[in-house]
Amino acid sequence: MLTIVVFGGLGLVLLVTACIVADIVAGVRRRSDGVEKTAGRVTKVRGPVRGQLDSGATAECLEVTVEYYTRHGEGPFEVARMIPLAAASSYAKNDRVIVSYDIRAPRRARIAGKVSHWPTIGPRSAVPQA
Repeated sequence: MLTIVVFGGLGLVLLVTACIVADIVAGVRRRSDGVEKTAGRVTKVRGPVRGQLDSGATAECLEVTVEYYTRHGEGPFEVARMIPLAAASSYAKNDRVIVSYDIRAPRRARIAGKVSHWPTIGPRSAVPQA
């Protein structure tokens, strides 16, 4: 009889602990904004062209196309952006850029900016390269 009470109490403690942990994990997932960042490579630069910027204004701009992979190895995907000529940083083919994408729909992405220190481009390989 005592054994049944002890095991029942232990089981109840484990059940309550599991519910608390599940609630915490669910809260962390809810707070995530669903956006990840990854590295991409400029594949095409076209311009100067007369086009419409993200804000809706018409201006002389460069059309920059970037190829990227998600952090989970999906891809390659492409994203394009019109950048005004007056922007301080100019883009060239094979430049590295940061791409922000929606986790649920990785094809909806935007170019976040240029970098020179991003460690890898594309999916991570399972075998370390020497």
